Amino acid sequence: MPPYSPGYELSTRSGQASRARASQPSPSPSLLSLPLELHYLVLSYLDLESLLQLRRSSRLYHHVITPDLISRLFIRNGVASLALTACCYQCLSTPGLDRLVVDKDRGASSWQSVCFRCWSNFITVDYHVNPWPVIKIANGDEGYICHFCNWPVVNNGRDDGIDRLHARCRSRRRLVIFVWVVMAILQFGIGVVCAVLAWTHYKHLKGIVFPSSIDFALAMVSVVVFICRICTNNDRKYTRLLLIELILTILRIPPVAYSARTTVAYRASQGLLPRFGFGVFLINLIFRILDFIGHALLNAGYDPRRFLQKGLNRRTKCLYGVATFLVYFAYIPF
Repeated sequence: MPPYSPGYELSTRSGQASRARASQPSPSPSLLSLPLELHYLVLSYLDLESLLQLRRSSRLYHHVITPDLISRLFIRNGVASLALTACCYQCLSTPGLDRLVVDKDRGASSWQSVCFRCWSNFITVDYHVNPWPVIKIANGDEGYICHFCNWPVVNNGRDDGIDRLHARCRSRRRLVIFVWVVMAILQFGIGVVCAVLAWTHYKHLKGIVFPSSIDFALAMVSVVVFICRICTNNDRKYTRLLLIELILTILRIPPVAYSARTTVAYRASQGLLPRFGFGVFLINLIFRILDFIGHALLNAGYDPRRFLQKGLNRRTKCLYGVATFLVYFAYIPF
């Protein structure tokens, strides 16, 4: 028997491994292994529907087939192909001609179709002032922008006032207006109660009488400005009055805060009335702060209808919901 040789065993194992690898079939080349230039060459021969289906089939093609690529392939000499009418130029979705808006801000010969979801994202807060421009749908119909949810109301341009809101949105808006009116009456009532308490129970305290009188006078001015705002049809005047409401809200915070602070010293006195007075002044201060935040959000350009947009994650929806509540707490577009 020949002596044991480690080199012989190693060579035997290497030969077996080589034969095993040779017996395995070699991997066939896939489409994704082709150079990127060949991908673009293949894509240039496909029609729009095939490109969009291919974009949904692979993560690679989702990043390769972009709106810019579609524009280069289907816009020749500045004229868009008719096939682009059924495709959104933002997200490349094809929801149907009745779910696409014609973007009039783009050239008449360019790619104008945009889906409702993408279109609602770049609507500004100016639509609160003049929310009824006629919009054109890709299938040829006309409609309005729903004042409550930002989605189009297709009614072929009828200006009857009823069809400018969806049926469900009309009910929602009535509820919002009702809650806002109740809160407005409550706020005004709290302000009146504060003024009455200051002029009767705290009339010997200048630190409460003077600030409360100033707050009551500013509240009366705010009511007048509010009435002027809802009665005007001038966009510039409307914006100025809205800014004046914000300034008045800011001016009302210091006197209310000073009155609430002064009542702290009398909260521990005997009787229920001092404690009630402190609670009323404190609630009035909280209302003024919420009013300020709501008006500040609105003047900063926040659109409260963002809360109703589709496709939002839970965190963003909750954040928009809180901001919308603050805006509707201080302001309702009549």
